[in-house]
Amino acid sequence: MGRRPKSQEEIEDFKHKILDVTLRLISKNGYEGFSIRKLGPEVGIAPKTVYNYFKSKEEIYLHIITKGFERLYEALSKNACEEEDPFKKLGALAAAYVRFGLEQSNYYDLMFTWHVPKFNDFRGTELEPLAFTELQTALKSFDLLLQTVEQLAQQYGCIRKEDVRVQAIQLLASIHGIVALKNSTILDYVHDDVNAIIGSLLEGILKPFCPIG
Repeated sequence: MGRRPKSQEEIEDFKHKILDVTLRLISKNGYEGFSIRKLGPEVGIAPKTVYNYFKSKEEIYLHIITKGFERLYEALSKNACEEEDPFKKLGALAAAYVRFGLEQSNYYDLMFTWHVPKFNDFRGTELEPLAFTELQTALKSFDLLLQTVEQLAQQYGCIRKEDVRVQAIQLLASIHGIVALKNSTILDYVHDDVNAIIGSLLEGILKPFCPIG
């Protein structure tokens, strides 16, 4: 008697397993070091069977990175909605961003640090629609940051309207710097208690956004 076909729920669960295992393999071996051939045995199936679930390595990667940006946006929006004052909201966003980067470093490195394919690399391919979904998901987090800086400028006048986007990008770059230096262990070589100074570093990069008076 043959095996019964998997239910749709079982198929979805196994696809999630493939994504989780792939993230682990990429974190260990890098994007270029990952292959379907290596993935198969790790999830208990023949490499060719992986194609029953995903068309390619690139499709798996796009699903993973989209999932990472969805998680980031959820973390940011949850913290943002708890504050009404735009400056406090900006602080909550920055703290949530750093926390995500440190606690979800496997996702974060793939999303922000490593040289991996981006939307333009998929233009004109069958994966362009999926890559566009990933891009739109990624931009939601920056838009949330940008909107908060805009609110800050409107409410307090501490930032010129024409400088809002550049200031938001500068803030994002500074936050990323904290995460990248911590995850790469570089901070461990320049300070004895790195965890203790994360808050001070965040306060420092937020100072230019603090309302006057």
